[in-house]
Amino acid sequence: MKTPFKKYMFLLLPALAVSLQLQAQTNYVLAPGAEISVSGTSSLHDWTITSQSATGEAILTVEEGALKDISKLSVAIKAETLKSGKTGMDANTYKALKTKKHPEISFTLNSVKSIEKKADHYLVEAGGILSIAGENRPVSLQAKAYPDMKKTRISGSKTFNMTDFKIDPPTALLGTIKTGDEITVRYNYTFVNK
Repeated sequence: MKTPFKKYMFLLLPALAVSLQLQAQTNYVLAPGAEISVSGTSSLHDWTITSQSATGEAILTVEEGALKDISKLSVAIKAETLKSGKTGMDANTYKALKTKKHPEISFTLNSVKSIEKKADHYLVEAGGILSIAGENRPVSLQAKAYPDMKKTRISGSKTFNMTDFKIDPPTALLGTIKTGDEITVRYNYTFVNK
């Protein structure tokens, strides 16, 4: 005697739910030209250094244009790709960042506290580990995410002190020009499907 298909549906539903969830999670890589800038002050003038050489990857869950989850995200840059347009300032920056010993700056996500839908973006509250000059520190940040099925743009900023990472703020001209301790990192990344 044949058993009706309906009797086995309860066995198939969990497998189908898992399958749909796995399909919604997508691997992304950071698109070329990802922009990061670091700005601060000095006793002479404000300054900014920028890089467009970041690499990174993420696993995002995007369903019908809605950002549901970020289960993995990491970004790294070679510190010496940060440029100000002034070789003397760049040299002082690389010395302060100890780039010969610690050539990379990186961020690795370790928690997502909330994802909230706004008018034209999603507001993401997250935490992770920021590594600069060989020092690893937990940081919390707030970012804006603009998702769709093929790419997701993530932008935001974070302000902190260089001394939090045991970095001595750079000086120039025998110490007559001094850099302020506080800096702001701004990022504008686009992750695209692998």
